[in-house]
Amino acid sequence: MMKSKQAFEKFGANIVRLARINLGAKRSIEGKKRVTNNSGDLSKSLDFKVVQKRDSKGRFTTGYSIEILSDLIYAPFIEQGVRGSQASPVGTKDSEFQFKGKNIPSDVVMGWIKSKPIRLKDATTGAFKKATPSALKGLAYVIGRKIATQGIAPRHYVKDASEMAIANHGSELSVAMAEEMIVEIFKQK
Repeated sequence: MMKSKQAFEKFGANIVRLARINLGAKRSIEGKKRVTNNSGDLSKSLDFKVVQKRDSKGRFTTGYSIEILSDLIYAPFIEQGVRGSQASPVGTKDSEFQFKGKNIPSDVVMGWIKSKPIRLKDATTGAFKKATPSALKGLAYVIGRKIATQGIAPRHYVKDASEMAIANHGSELSVAMAEEMIVEIFKQK
């Protein structure tokens, strides 16, 4: 017989494990195969916490919930996606995030460009060209404008992981919760 909190701890650890796998897997996003976890920082930052439920007065009640945590500011943007200022990717209709302007800070995009193996091409000849600071700055401007106006498609790495965890281990969690409820009912009588 597994206690409810232990079942939630095991379940939370499984969600984080599956979310990390989701971030590292190649997925089709807007018709292109992409890996979301560029630097590995988002995957490393994921953690969870099991929280005992409280009533409206703040007193502890029966039951627990799981909070998936990350100390990175962009984690929820990647999960839910961001609506663009002019158009939005599929799946961002319910996102609470939206770009307001027509561009994002170029230093943010520049950091991403430097972490990727991006090679610049000459628009007229198609030949690769030298990555000068001014060329990289121009690329960062163009990419930032595209992101701000068109938005970011959601990745749902936590939502998908939760659904997989429920499918694989939901019965263990249900049994532990039912056992806890039965004990609570008998305590009240």
